[in-house]
Amino acid sequence: MMHSEFPVERLVQLASNPFQIGFARQVMRMLVPSDLIVYEATRDGLLMRTQNEDALAVPTALLRDLYHDDLVLLPPRVRYMSLGNRPYEPIMLLRVRTAPRHLDAVREDLVAREATLLEEHARPSVCVLRAEAPLRKLLGYGEALAKLSEGAALHWIWLDRYAPMTSPPPDGQAA
Repeated sequence: MMHSEFPVERLVQLASNPFQIGFARQVMRMLVPSDLIVYEATRDGLLMRTQNEDALAVPTALLRDLYHDDLVLLPPRVRYMSLGNRPYEPIMLLRVRTAPRHLDAVREDLVAREATLLEEHARPSVCVLRAEAPLRKLLGYGEALAKLSEGAALHWIWLDRYAPMTSPPPDGQAA
């Protein structure tokens, strides 16, 4: 299945297992189903597809606890689409809540990530930014935001739409 509502994917493998599909099937029986994530057993390992990168945190933590250093976590990837031989990329909506002292750094980081700022509300105690950006520029955003805000900012990211690309996807793949 395409699962276009799940634009982030991550492949998980077990280093000591030559049969990754068996590992993936075993793990799928342990993981709790969710509206935020789907799992697929593939010959390459367990493929997790999610609505956003944050949805990977719980199953990834569980697998790390179970398999420790034997677990191989490939980096999260963007799932591009191809319609009529034209590539499309996921555009995400983003909401950030931060302290006023971090507002400029957060805003500058979003602009550097090719985000379009849609709204900004600044109060003496809290600031809220709404933006949209290509998912390819938002991977790793949670960690970056934590560094910018001393761990105090909150963020939410969700899929808004797929938009046509003028050049092929960075990894050359579109499903």
